[in-house]
Amino acid sequence: MAESGDRKKITVDIVSDVVCPWCFIGKRRLESALAMAPDLDIDLRWRPFQLDSTIPPGGISRQDYMDRKFGPERAATVHDRVRTIGAEVGIPFAFEKITRSPRAR
Repeated sequence: MAESGDRKKITVDIVSDVVCPWCFIGKRRLESALAMAPDLDIDLRWRPFQLDSTIPPGGISRQDYMDRKFGPERAATVHDRVRTIGAEVGIPFAFEKITRSPRAR
């Protein structure tokens, strides 16, 4: 951490998958935290990450993907949890509208 005048400079490396709802929630939480520290000079460096490299280039049926990843009985519970946390940070997730899980690059 370097200091520039009276402001402290911090570099934050963020490793994120653009299709990950938890990454989006984390981004919103980070934005809220940064808003509470206006005296800091923050340099955000975004780094791409692919959480699931097994998704084919054209994507995969969302239902098949969720069933494979969490099991058919647990997929709805996972979506409900993410939807609830997302609403807390102003993200209105609509997972029922997703028909394919894309492969992020």
